[in-house]
Amino acid sequence: MTRCWRPLALTAALHVTAGLGAAAAQTLFVRNAGPGTPVEVVVNGTKAGAGTADAGGDATVAFSLQAQTGKDEMDANVYVETCDKTRRVLIVDAGRAPGPAGSGCERAQISGLYWVRPVNTLVVDVGGVTPKLLLIKGHYTPPRPTPEGGEAHTWRLAPTGMVVYGAPGMASLRDAVTVSCGTVTSCSGKGTRISAAAGATYWITRYLGADVSYIKPAKVTASGSGTGYRFNSALDAELVTVAATVGVPAGPVRIYGKVGWSHHHATSATTETIDDVTVTVNDVPQTFKGGTQTFETETRGWGWLFGGGLEAWIKPSFAIYGEAGSAALKGSAVGAGEGQLNDRATLVLAGVRFRIGPK
Repeated sequence: MTRCWRPLALTAALHVTAGLGAAAAQTLFVRNAGPGTPVEVVVNGTKAGAGTADAGGDATVAFSLQAQTGKDEMDANVYVETCDKTRRVLIVDAGRAPGPAGSGCERAQISGLYWVRPVNTLVVDVGGVTPKLLLIKGHYTPPRPTPEGGEAHTWRLAPTGMVVYGAPGMASLRDAVTVSCGTVTSCSGKGTRISAAAGATYWITRYLGADVSYIKPAKVTASGSGTGYRFNSALDAELVTVAATVGVPAGPVRIYGKVGWSHHHATSATTETIDDVTVTVNDVPQTFKGGTQTFETETRGWGWLFGGGLEAWIKPSFAIYGEAGSAALKGSAVGAGEGQLNDRATLVLAGVRFRIGPK
């Protein structure tokens, strides 16, 4: 037999390269033989192995091609004999007659010519009218078949393309309250505030995407007082982020991480009130009027961004997600103003995603 037959064997067998490596002997899986049914494998007329089907009707039989034929490989025809109590798989060298069928047995040939080698696993389904063979390179454990009348379950995949999202959440600015209070001991504030986010991710593949978002935390406030004065401060910030996104999909779930840049725009305002002060000079009381003044600084700038999260696609175009990350708020005063902002925002979001555009 010339090697030009072998491409026919590969085509007929749906030759799948998914193995874990070569083995010293073949493994034969016989499917749907019936619970407790004896199963045999015969190579060139000689019984090479036997087994018994389990409760699911499947049997595993090991055999050695070398031991039966003296060859490491062969171009073979494959037959299945269905007997009263036995299922028999015959592997016969091409050009050689398989011999007569066993008494009371019906024989069917599986169409095609197969290149059988030590690296192969043979999966033979004898449950239908026509037996079927799957020739695998390497080790393979076949999946359980779909029950009769049932449907095979197919996991939904995390999508590619354009995905838009929105989410409420929380934002915590690390230094905002500390900077506002300064050295005043009687001072407190709220550095963690509710926030809202909206954005879009374009998934080039299921593993790689580009993301842009807008995040708006509520104002971070602080208030304090001392002898003869009191003040209130507020930091009003917003962020636009641009990031590369890397995902690890598992069916309809995708775990992802992102890294990129955040651009902030913030206004920091402090309103201070100084009380009137009365002093006595030469037994004459004198009052110095206090007052209220507001200091305001506007900053802009770029900083780093990183984060990650998980999305679960409940429907093909609808998902829920959760995400956490950190963004640097760094920038200098706008225009003729003085001052700078150097803070860090920790962001936690939970919301929904929608896939839009063509499938």
